[in-house]
Amino acid sequence: MSCFIDTNLLVYALDPKEPVKRETAAAIIRETIRRRRLVLSPQSINECYFVITRKRMMTAGEARAYLNEFAPYCSAPLDISTVELSWQVQDRTGFGSWDCVLLASALQAGCRLFLSEDMREGPVGPLTILNPLTLPLDEVVAQI
Repeated sequence: MSCFIDTNLLVYALDPKEPVKRETAAAIIRETIRRRRLVLSPQSINECYFVITRKRMMTAGEARAYLNEFAPYCSAPLDISTVELSWQVQDRTGFGSWDCVLLASALQAGCRLFLSEDMREGPVGPLTILNPLTLPLDEVVAQI
């Protein structure tokens, strides 16, 4: 089962102001990579770059190096069919448009789990949204 990780977890994995979230997010990222289940989209990479450079968590060069580490996992599509699917997802869920593009990418990539702190938990078709910061880490890892 592939696991899509929302941008907020990529950011939390670096955030010195949120040590508990940082530790949890980093552990989840490590585990999804170890199990070869991590899936990201180009949008995730772009959003993370914007946030971590705007918040001055990293310089542009450091941010690019950090995000280049995720290039092998950036396998979710992002094209016009993704956009069209995102509109359908938005009509069904009422989520914001940028979140729906990520959900559509995850659906197209065949993911079954979408980890995010920012979205209401539950199913979106065959995809399940889960907030990994509300559960013990071992319960989250068991679902990856």
